[in-house]
Amino acid sequence: MPLDKTTAYTGFVILRVCLLLLALIPGIFAENAASLGAAVREMTLDPDACYRVRDLSLQRDDTRIYFTDGFLIFGKPVAGRRVVAIYYAAEPSDDAEVIVRPPNRSERLSLSMATESPNLDEHFRSALLIFTDDTAEEFLKAINDGVPKPNPEMGLAIAGRLDSTVKNLCTSFQVRIVLDLLARQPSRGLFYAAITGKTLDNFDFMYDPTLPEESILGQVSNKGVLGFDVWTSFQNRKHRQGQEPLREDVVMENYRIDAKLQPDLRLDVVTRVTARPQQRVAGALSFELAPEMEVTAVKIDGQPAEIYRRESMRANLIGGRTNDPFLVILAQPLEAGSSHEIEFVHSGKVIRPAGNNVFYVAARTNWFPSHGFGFTNFDVTFRVPKDLRVVATGDIGDEKEEGEFRVVRRRTSAPVRLAGFNIGAYENAGVSRGGFEVQVYANRTVETALQARPNTIVLPPALTRSMGGRTPRVSEVVTSQPGITPNPQARLRELATEIASSLEWMSTQFGPPPLKTLTASPIPGNFGQGFPGLLYLSTISFLSEKERPASLQSARQHTFYSEILHAHETAHQWWGNLVTAATYHDEWLMEAFANYSALLILERKKGPKALETTLDEYRAEMRMMSGTGKTAIPVESTGPITWGMRMRTDAPLDPWRVIVYNKGSWILHMLRRRMGDTNFLAMLGAIRKRYAYQPFNTDQFRLIAAEFSPKGIPDSTLDNFFDNWVYSTGVPTLEFTSSVKGKAPQVQVSVSVRQTGVTDEFSIDVPVEIRVPGQAQPIVKWVRTGPDPATFTLKLKAAPTKVELAPGAGVLAFRK
Repeated sequence: MPLDKTTAYTGFVILRVCLLLLALIPGIFAENAASLGAAVREMTLDPDACYRVRDLSLQRDDTRIYFTDGFLIFGKPVAGRRVVAIYYAAEPSDDAEVIVRPPNRSERLSLSMATESPNLDEHFRSALLIFTDDTAEEFLKAINDGVPKPNPEMGLAIAGRLDSTVKNLCTSFQVRIVLDLLARQPSRGLFYAAITGKTLDNFDFMYDPTLPEESILGQVSNKGVLGFDVWTSFQNRKHRQGQEPLREDVVMENYRIDAKLQPDLRLDVVTRVTARPQQRVAGALSFELAPEMEVTAVKIDGQPAEIYRRESMRANLIGGRTNDPFLVILAQPLEAGSSHEIEFVHSGKVIRPAGNNVFYVAARTNWFPSHGFGFTNFDVTFRVPKDLRVVATGDIGDEKEEGEFRVVRRRTSAPVRLAGFNIGAYENAGVSRGGFEVQVYANRTVETALQARPNTIVLPPALTRSMGGRTPRVSEVVTSQPGITPNPQARLRELATEIASSLEWMSTQFGPPPLKTLTASPIPGNFGQGFPGLLYLSTISFLSEKERPASLQSARQHTFYSEILHAHETAHQWWGNLVTAATYHDEWLMEAFANYSALLILERKKGPKALETTLDEYRAEMRMMSGTGKTAIPVESTGPITWGMRMRTDAPLDPWRVIVYNKGSWILHMLRRRMGDTNFLAMLGAIRKRYAYQPFNTDQFRLIAAEFSPKGIPDSTLDNFFDNWVYSTGVPTLEFTSSVKGKAPQVQVSVSVRQTGVTDEFSIDVPVEIRVPGQAQPIVKWVRTGPDPATFTLKLKAAPTKVELAPGAGVLAFRK
């Protein structure tokens, strides 16, 4: 059930390495960006700045690096600053050490799974350091405070070996280095170390104060696709103690976008946006854009500005980013409180043909330049060949033909974070419900991957006996018949009605969505995506069940494509587009809320059994094995749900999807069973009301869930619930037994709950429901599981009619 969420609020937006603006230095002007970049790309080591160092140390919050003995050689200065150094152990006794101590249980578990230790204490003999903070000044002060021992001979030897390595890594960080050199604000500068450990081989550490989580430790991996495995990442101590992180330098407001689709599918775009500095900004501004898009011109307040854009592979990998960073060089500082107009001219092929006049929009979140993703208004105009139609975020505006082009304008009536679009040879159907307008668009044909194929038929063999009584001969007749031609408009009206019904019910429960117009449109593939006012739904959702591919002819797949997918994406109008995740650790909330909202719709339409059947399927998938051989583990054991995109793989059984969607839905269902339906729905409405247009994190969710939990149940703060279900892993197997002794009015009920399949530390509260004749409400007793069986006895005046453990799928567990 893949739902490929490449939305801007997912995909490690929080880990992006190339950053925003920075401040002050009128002494460096715009024309220097290209020369700075060239100097960075051609960086070499400086033999005259090579020193024998002893007991040199460096601390970056919870990470300490000790250069006990060895050589430190700096790179040649760029714009008067040292930004590179290499530590090298030349003798057997030389040594250095890095120590990283993650601050919480989840991150220690992550590091342990990667390195077999909850804390990192690794000795190493070489490391390449890149820094735009005050590292160089720290090193040089420590060296000069001792007895300086420059060693140019050793410097020449090290440079001869490692200059090419220095060039490669500096090129990989060039955009960020240029940005920080122009800004000259070390407090926002980067520290990066590529370390070759004695036992862990090559790994990376980065400390970046502009990120929500400043410390990142991990390793570049190549599992078919080049990527970065995050071993641990966490906030610095001050932020954990409540200090606000660095604020945005500039807020982008009021996007006005004019886009023209050429017959060859090139999209030519002019994007205008208002920049409002929150503090004085000098040097450059950083933006991100799809790699397929080329920026050809930028103006600030009508004046041409220099563009600096180069590939930054290592930085992109560590940041988990699919966008490319680029810089707009500032000729003059931007003062706090001022307002500036920035105009971008950019173009590229971000739309791909899928065959049969069906198209795939590949850059759905990054087709225009972005600088953070704050809430703002969009006014978007598209010009497309007139045989095509375009849909986009915003209320329906003008639509007309001008020559060979169709012109469509969409404007948002409320602030949103993203603006998407889709294009095709569409037919549409509309439904008005509860003050909202729903428009659903379908292609006239399906993409090549779904088109009808002939059905090959092999007729039963006919035995014919030849003359003379010889051995029978088998004759086969092979024929073919036309396959069913899928009709992508088969469910057009039905989808419009169902989406409108879901939108109306969710609006009643959660409050109004951000926009009054919701448009749904098809996209090739087997996923969906929910933008403000715009849904992408798999083409399969538009087909009748009998027209879907043979591999999807199952009750589960039909439930997903016919019932869950469109409701899930509709729910993202609230969860993800109105209430947003604070960090990637919290993105599970948006997906789980959206998915469970869809399950609530399913329950309303088809009853509790349909909901519980889907939850059963989710649970079974969590138990499937991930990996091969001795390293195979249940997919749920990959990591806690808060690891988010760090768990994502290209495997058919993607741990990220299973844990975030399946386990996330179970977590919400268990909370619903604890609270009751009334309190649970009230809680969702309160989250929307309190956190609309704001980031929302996992601990805030715990607090509000505890607020809506009934009095008198155990674990009133939900600390234990979140420790075990959210911040840890494990799905227990529960063996439940009960016995009844005696006769009325002296009846004794004995209950035992035994837990297996999880660690001894795993402990959850489970309700036991006892129904007694003559009582409308059951008696509910809670037991806490652990390494030993949990038992209790209860005296009743009459024998119970039923004794049940966690009814209504009240606990995520396997039953023995």
